[in-house]
Amino acid sequence: MADIANTAFGACLTCWDRTANCRKYIKSLRDNLTALDSKMVELGHVHDDVNRLVSAAAGERWLRKGDVDGWLQLVEIQSKEVEKILVDGKQMMQMTCLCRLCFSNCRARYRQSKLADAKRADIETMLVRGRNFRVKEDVAYEPADLMLERSLKTLRHKASELDEVFETVKQRVEQEEDKHYVRTREVGGWLKRVQLLLKKEVQEILKQGAQEIEKGFEGVGGDSQSQRNGRSYHELSKQAEEKRATLEEELCKASGFAIFTYKPNEPLMVEIPLEPPVGIDSSFEEAWKWVQDEKVRRIGIYGMGGVGKTTLLKKIHNEFLGIQHDYNVVAWIVVSRPTNPKKIQEAIWEKLNLPKLEWDRTSELDRAPKIFRKMKERSFLLFLDDVWEEIDLLNLGIPSRGHPHKSKIIFTTRSMEVCGVMQADRTKKVECLPPDKALELIQEKVGEETWSAHVEIPRLAILLVKECEYLPLAIVTVGAAMASRKHPDEWRCAVEDLKNRPSSFAGMEKRVLAVLEFSYDALPNETQKKCFLYCSVFPEDYKLEVDRLIDLWIGEGFLDECDCIYEARRYGLHMISNLTRVCLLEEYNSSDNPSLRSAKLHDVVRDMALWVATEHGQKKNRRICQEKQRSFELKEMKKWNDAEKIYVSLVDPNIENLPATLTTCPNLSTLILTYTMLETFPNGFFSSMPLLRVLILSYNKYLRKLPEDIGVLVNLRQLDLRSTKVRELPEELKNLIKLVFLLLDHYCHVPEKLISSLPSLRVFSWGRPLSIVDLKVDEKEDELDVIKELNGMNNRIEDFSLALSFATSVQKLLEHCPYLLSCLSRLELVVCLALSSLEIPKASMRRMEHLEVLTIESCAFDNIRMGERSDGSGYPRLPSYYPELTPTSSHPESQVCFRSLKRIIVKYCRYLREVTVLIYHAPSLTHLEIRKCSSMQEVITRDVEDSRADEILSSLIEFHLEDLPELKSICSRALPFPSLELLEVERCPKLKKLPLDSSSSASARQLSRIEGGSAQWWDGLQWDDPETKQYFSTKFVNYSSFF
Repeated sequence: MADIANTAFGACLTCWDRTANCRKYIKSLRDNLTALDSKMVELGHVHDDVNRLVSAAAGERWLRKGDVDGWLQLVEIQSKEVEKILVDGKQMMQMTCLCRLCFSNCRARYRQSKLADAKRADIETMLVRGRNFRVKEDVAYEPADLMLERSLKTLRHKASELDEVFETVKQRVEQEEDKHYVRTREVGGWLKRVQLLLKKEVQEILKQGAQEIEKGFEGVGGDSQSQRNGRSYHELSKQAEEKRATLEEELCKASGFAIFTYKPNEPLMVEIPLEPPVGIDSSFEEAWKWVQDEKVRRIGIYGMGGVGKTTLLKKIHNEFLGIQHDYNVVAWIVVSRPTNPKKIQEAIWEKLNLPKLEWDRTSELDRAPKIFRKMKERSFLLFLDDVWEEIDLLNLGIPSRGHPHKSKIIFTTRSMEVCGVMQADRTKKVECLPPDKALELIQEKVGEETWSAHVEIPRLAILLVKECEYLPLAIVTVGAAMASRKHPDEWRCAVEDLKNRPSSFAGMEKRVLAVLEFSYDALPNETQKKCFLYCSVFPEDYKLEVDRLIDLWIGEGFLDECDCIYEARRYGLHMISNLTRVCLLEEYNSSDNPSLRSAKLHDVVRDMALWVATEHGQKKNRRICQEKQRSFELKEMKKWNDAEKIYVSLVDPNIENLPATLTTCPNLSTLILTYTMLETFPNGFFSSMPLLRVLILSYNKYLRKLPEDIGVLVNLRQLDLRSTKVRELPEELKNLIKLVFLLLDHYCHVPEKLISSLPSLRVFSWGRPLSIVDLKVDEKEDELDVIKELNGMNNRIEDFSLALSFATSVQKLLEHCPYLLSCLSRLELVVCLALSSLEIPKASMRRMEHLEVLTIESCAFDNIRMGERSDGSGYPRLPSYYPELTPTSSHPESQVCFRSLKRIIVKYCRYLREVTVLIYHAPSLTHLEIRKCSSMQEVITRDVEDSRADEILSSLIEFHLEDLPELKSICSRALPFPSLELLEVERCPKLKKLPLDSSSSASARQLSRIEGGSAQWWDGLQWDDPETKQYFSTKFVNYSSFF
């Protein structure tokens, strides 16, 4: 009986446990009904908000979107269903038994409670969806008929504006013609074009548009969405916009008219209208000295578009009106693009007063000789504005430098190269205005009334001119737009618009960006255009490291026509130089790191590049640059859908990871994601980026893992994981058959045969991380495996960088990998404690022809030698493939070995005493840095031969010495230092003499700063003579004065 009782009792307990969920729903009926009722009330509020948005949009005749319609209908359906659930549920709650001590009909209560809970979840989903309808554009869209109405209205307004200008110009020309003046060819052609535009072309579009709109109002086809979005509306709207742009261009041309008419026998020079220029006094004074110098026959004025070159040329031209001169022929000619030699000849023909009928009868071949015969007998002064390419002046009939009479040609161009091919005797680059002059210019343009309207306006104007980056054309345009805005809020909005939406700022698109676009259009090929536009991916004022930028271009495939990485980089440097010469890029010289070549985009040039890259602002999400991003919210990432290039950096530290749900990025080719708190990527993240070619994830210091789906990026060409915490690479990386660049940190384990499985790999970096604490000092096999695999790639690797910590790895590389040495661009020896002496075979030094950076940090060796056989330090004899060498001592030889070595960095090497060998064999060295080496006594030991004195450190730009307590000498003799710009000596108490003398003061003209720790140390230095000390004292900057 006891067994039966136990069995029965156990069965009851099991039944009780299994009905727990059901009992929970039965007991929670009231709570579930209450929660459902609350959510329904909340949904009702959201429903009302959406309805208000829909009503507002409908009031503006916008059409409701289908998903909004569906949502509203679904709310109605859900409301009815919820109401029934609530009514039924309340009835069940009143049904009890056993004097209200027990529920009756438990099965029904269970179902009703579960139904209420499920419906509450549905309502939650609808709430999320409904809250996404926040603004009018979320619930409705502007139909084509409204777009047409707006386009026609804009066209009508622009036509009216142009008509006023047309009538003004026409009236002025007619009045002057009554005085026997002749309209200029430019003005006459403009009047004809504008008359045709206004009287025929614009009217036809307005008429057709009115007819289409009238059909819609008459109900032809009803007021359906298909009728209101008819194809004819779209086509007419597009025509209206294009015609409006044409009218805008004609307005711009009219604003540029300086001369409307002329007398048939006009004076030699006519003053060109010019407002008092601001901020060009110093440029004018310099150029005017050259104008007065008869030996200077050609003057080139160059600079970026809108910087004031034409203004300076006009001022020089008008200055001649106030002085006596003996020029017989003076001509002002606007050249522009494309260069029209016939136009230049015709202008000079007229200035020579040659008959017009004779011009028409003379062939092109005979015109130049006739012009030349006249010109060679006269003194002439030519002003050529807006030159884009070389002009063969002699071929046009204009005498060259051998002209026996006085002559001068002054021209403006956007390209420094044009100044060269035009053989300018003097060139002047016109820079942007200084801040004070820029502020003066905008004050002049807005007018005193607006300027004084509020105390905040001058302060906000400083921000505006800064956003224009002091470019005069942009400042004039902005000033004109702000002339009537007297409330500070309008100025604050203008600052934001100019910062975030420059192309939408009044006048910027047509008067500034379109002008700068001419420089882009003039680039010689599509490759240079692509490379230039790529620079706009980065934020404003971003310092573009030239080497890194060129590697990104290679990663994108822009330079694929080059045969190897080094040829591509040389071509990239050529393009950087060309973009700098045509003033689309600016050289960026950092005072802290002058040897690092960098560039930057002028803010307004960057705005132009973004405008061009996004099809003149029509597809703004093609380029996404999100610096100091506040979140990775899904709504922000939806912008990625249409992106081709994305740059995201400095994300809010509180944002850790990307959202799990992502949209596709079918056109994305570059993703630069740096300085974030990301730890990993959601699964499927990279699957949405089939065309991705460049993936930069460097400096994400918490990133630890890559998802497996990175293997789907079959088009990926560059992967950068430096300065991350990624320690293991997924095997799927072997699928990246197009990968050209693989850039990793030393502690990242490279799977076996990964490198050899990447057939396109050309550049491999396995360098040290930001902190040497992260180095895997206990895993020497990793280093040997990587070297072995690289060495076995059948000469496919063209460029690689390595960080090594073990003696066996160093020996393996220096003595058994001749091909790898020829490809080595960066070598870092870090925490290399097993070597007491670093001996580099001479043949290895010769083979390292591409080595650019050598870093030695926290190593235990006491000297660096060039040699060929072991002396007990662990180096074996060299293998037989060095037959040409004979044993040598450690004494440095004059033979060049490290011919490309530019940077040497030595730090925390407590036993190292000197670095003579490295310096002697590095003729291209630009950066030398030695810090915290407690045993360092000399930088260069022994005497330097007279024959080599001019070669040692002749290319050095930066020289840093810090925390070297035993350093007594840099070099036993003075050196010329012809390239040195910065010398830093900090905490080197025993250094009593610098390698500088009176000859150095004559040769080291680039030296701008000598930075030191104390005035007492400087005063204690020994000098050959007081004059030398006095000269270099003007360069000394005392660190202690800053603290």
